[in-house]
Amino acid sequence: MGSLIMKPPYQNLVTPYTQLNLDSCALLVIDTQNDFGDPEGAHPMPDLEQVMSNLVEAIRLFREAEKLIIHVVRLYKEDGSNVDLCRRWHFRQGELRVVVPGTWGSELVAATNPTGAKLEPDVLLAGEFLELTPKELVMYKPGFSAFHDTPLKESLDAKGIDIVIIVGITFPNCIMATQFGATDNGYRVGLVPSACTGVYDDGLRAMQAVGVQLLSLNDLI
Repeated sequence: MGSLIMKPPYQNLVTPYTQLNLDSCALLVIDTQNDFGDPEGAHPMPDLEQVMSNLVEAIRLFREAEKLIIHVVRLYKEDGSNVDLCRRWHFRQGELRVVVPGTWGSELVAATNPTGAKLEPDVLLAGEFLELTPKELVMYKPGFSAFHDTPLKESLDAKGIDIVIIVGITFPNCIMATQFGATDNGYRVGLVPSACTGVYDDGLRAMQAVGVQLLSLNDLI
């Protein structure tokens, strides 16, 4: 299956404009919340067993290197007013009650949380960053992309970061949307396929075609 592939489906397109310089990068960790990322969650991804240990290791490597890590999360209000249109009916019917603020399912998966601190929904829904540590932040996204209607670009630019490495849940939706948001905003982009759920080869090839660099954990090391 594509999610287990460590080598790119074909050669990364590396040019002076797409080459990654890890001195000026941040790690974006997408939607690693209990409802999606824990087997006991309301909607766990089917390939968690293969992916989560790699995801946790990618986070550990960035922590060890003292690089910026941003956990990007979804929070669906009780009334469903901020749920994606494609999911809103199912949410309001009770068929997909996930990541409701204040619930266990909305919290970061324990293995990815540096302090164990609970999220603060009021802070996040107001569009502010929540600081877990000086190098590890949490940010709410109202859509699939971490760059859509969020303060992410402004924050990264202020910190002199021009490269993002993406891991998390789940590849066909929020990861792919975030990659396009990063590419459209002029960032160099890396992806660690083994640390993402739902990966498939054609999607990886599509990313490589727009300059995304596919990385293994060994590459990060």
